[in-house]
Amino acid sequence: MTIQIHIDQLKEQDVHLDGEIPAEGLGLDLGAKHDLVRSAETLLYQLDALRTDDTVFVHGSLKMTFQCECARCVKPFVFNMDIPEWSCILPLEGDDAIEVIGEYVDLTPWIREDILLGLPHHPLCAETCRGLEFQQEEPTKIEADTSPTWDALEEWKQQ
Repeated sequence: MTIQIHIDQLKEQDVHLDGEIPAEGLGLDLGAKHDLVRSAETLLYQLDALRTDDTVFVHGSLKMTFQCECARCVKPFVFNMDIPEWSCILPLEGDDAIEVIGEYVDLTPWIREDILLGLPHHPLCAETCRGLEFQQEEPTKIEADTSPTWDALEEWKQQ
């Protein structure tokens, strides 16, 4: 499943898109063995697209929820990504022109890239997280050697 815009429809009027797409449809590749971002929920989007002579301008909002592990304390938590003012300019001509498949332009690669760039590298459950707290064991006290040799030394020090 992808987020697509009908390019010919943009010639006549601006297009509004809203809906949701499962995380699997975005191809985020999360949850590898050492990833702290484990999985993602459904992407909710509201987008408006308009066309000029040689570009498509898309803007709107993106919302997605991720299951993460804290980089400090390793506890699971939920990270809510909210991009309220997402935008993208897609050229229709030139070296950087987007690929038009049939009559559609696929927005999914640009959305995927911005979502991945918005994820924290070291997610924290809270800014005040202190990490794993170790309980320090008290060192065992070594009993003093009470041999007569040490007693003689102590007496000598006293003089």
